[in-house]
Amino acid sequence: MAIIKPFRGLRYNQDIIKDCSAVVTPPYDVISPSEQERYYQNHPNNIIRLDLGKEFLEDTEADNRYTRASEYLEDWMKAGILKQEDIPSIYMYDQEFSYGDKHYIRRGFIALVKLEPFDKGTIYPHEQTLPGPKADRLKLMQSCKANLSSIFALFPDEDNAADNYLHSITPSKPEIDFVDDSGVTNKLWVIKEKQKIDTLVALMKEKALFIADGHHRYETSLVYKEQRHKENGGQNGELPSDYVMMVCVSMNNPGLQIFPFHRAVRLIKDFNPDRILHSLKEFFAVEHLDNSSGIDTIVQKLNSDAKTHSFVMYLGERDKYYLLRLNDERVLETIFTNNHPEWKHLDAGILHSIVINRILGIDSGEAGLKDYIKYVKNESEVVSLVQSGDFQLAFILRPTLIEQVREIALARKVMPPKSTYFYPKLITGVVINKMN
Repeated sequence: MAIIKPFRGLRYNQDIIKDCSAVVTPPYDVISPSEQERYYQNHPNNIIRLDLGKEFLEDTEADNRYTRASEYLEDWMKAGILKQEDIPSIYMYDQEFSYGDKHYIRRGFIALVKLEPFDKGTIYPHEQTLPGPKADRLKLMQSCKANLSSIFALFPDEDNAADNYLHSITPSKPEIDFVDDSGVTNKLWVIKEKQKIDTLVALMKEKALFIADGHHRYETSLVYKEQRHKENGGQNGELPSDYVMMVCVSMNNPGLQIFPFHRAVRLIKDFNPDRILHSLKEFFAVEHLDNSSGIDTIVQKLNSDAKTHSFVMYLGERDKYYLLRLNDERVLETIFTNNHPEWKHLDAGILHSIVINRILGIDSGEAGLKDYIKYVKNESEVVSLVQSGDFQLAFILRPTLIEQVREIALARKVMPPKSTYFYPKLITGVVINKMN
C-alpha cells in the first residue's frame, strides 16, 4: 500500500522571486548543455545551479558541482530566497497544455511517499536504469540532503474517488501560476488542513504506485536510505530519508498523455537497403507510403492503422517511408520465448527484438544501444536526422498504452528503453524536500 504523508516543502519566496518561470527548469536529464547555460543566465537563483550545476576543469573532491549545489542551497535558505512551509502540507499541482486541437489539465498532488524496494511492496518500475545517472544523483543527494525534484508516479483510480477528491479540495486561487518554456501552465496550491490531508492519505492507502518518470532517482533514494540508516547505527525508527518526494497522478486523469519516442539508427554494419527490406518481409507486410502530403499524413495513417502491431520506417537513402505491419503474431511466441517475453505485446519490444537486434544486428542491451540509436520525440526531427546523413534509418512508433505500462510493471518487468514519454515533463523547482 502507498504510505504518504505531508511535509514542510521548501519553495521559492515569492516576496523575493516575483517570476517563478525564471528560476525553474525541466528535469535534469532532458537539459542540453546550451539549455543549461541559458538557465544559468536566466536568473542567479535558478534551480539549475542545484540540480545540474556546471563542471569545471579545476574541480576537486572538496569543490565540485555537488558541493557547490549544497552551498547554494544553504545560502538561499539563509537569505530567505527559499522558504520552508510553516506546517506539513500536501501540494496540488496542475499542468495545463494543448495538443492538437484539444486542451488538457493534468492534476496530481505532491507528497512524501515511503520508500519500498522494487522486488516487493506496491511501488512498481517499468524502465531499466543505468549506473552512471544513479551515481550522479547519489552524490547530489548526499551533498544537498534533499529531493530537488519529484518522482512522477501513477496510481489506479477506477472509481475516480481520489481524482474527484483532489478537485474538491483545491482552492480557487493558486499559490503559484506560471508558464514554462514549453508553453505549459503550471499551478500549485498548498493544502494545510489536517482533515483534508488525512482523507487523501486514507484514499491512497490501498493503492499501488507505478513510476512514470524518475526511476534513477527512486533507486538512488533507496541507496541513500540504507546509507543513512547505517550512519545512524542501524537503529530502528524512521528517518527523513525513508521517504521520497513524488507527484502522484491518477491513471484515469484525462490530462495523462503518453507520447512515443521515435528511433534514429546509425552505424548499421554492411548497410544494404535491399537486404533490409527483404529481411523485413519475413516478418512484416511492407507497404510503401506516399509522402507527398508530408509527415503529418504519415503519422495519421500509422495511428489509424487497425493492425495490432505496426510502425513506420524511413529509409533516407531513398527518401521513402514504409508501413511495417506484423504478419503473424504466432511468430512472437518463438522469438520471445527466452528474450523478454513480456515485450511481445509492445511495438517498441517487437521493433527492438526483431528489427534492431535480429535484422540490423545491433546488440539489444541498453548499454549497447547508446552508440547506435538516438531517441527523439518529434517525428519531423527523427526524419531530419536521417536526411542529414548522420543516421541511416528512422522508425516512427505509436504511443504505448497506460494499460501496457501497468501490466509490465505489475509483472515486475521492464520495457525497452524509452518506451514512454509522459507529457508534459514535471518542472524542477516548484517544491523541494529538504531532509532535515
